Amino acid sequence: VTHDLGVAASICDQVAVMYAGRFVEVGPVDVVLSRPRHPYTAGLLAAVPRFERQRKPLVPIPGSPPAPDDIGAGCPFEPRCPRAIERCAVERPALEPLDGHPVACWNPVLE
Repeated sequence: VTHDLGVAASICDQVAVMYAGRFVEVGPVDVVLSRPRHPYTAGLLAAVPRFERQRKPLVPIPGSPPAPDDIGAGCPFEPRCPRAIERCAVERPALEPLDGHPVACWNPVLE
C-alpha cells in the first residue's frame, strides 16, 4: 500500500487504486498510470509533481474524502468528481472490465 505512484510504477506489475475503502481501478501498472479510466485515478496523477523544464501547476482534487460512516448509496467519489452524472449519486458502480482492466465508474475517462 502506498501513496507514492512513482514507487508503484517502478516496482509493481499490477496496481489497485482505492477510494473510500473500495477498489476503483485495477490493472497493469503501465496501463493504469498512463491511461487512467477512473476520475479519481486521473486526479491523483494530475496532482503528482513533475520535474520537467516547464513546470505546470498541480491540479488538486477538490473537496474532501467522505467519512467512513457518511458514504451513501452512490459512488463515494461523486461529490468530488468532475465527471459525475445523476446515476453516480444514487447507484454505486461495480468494478467492471473496461479496456482490459476493471474500473468502477458510470462515466469513465475515455480520452
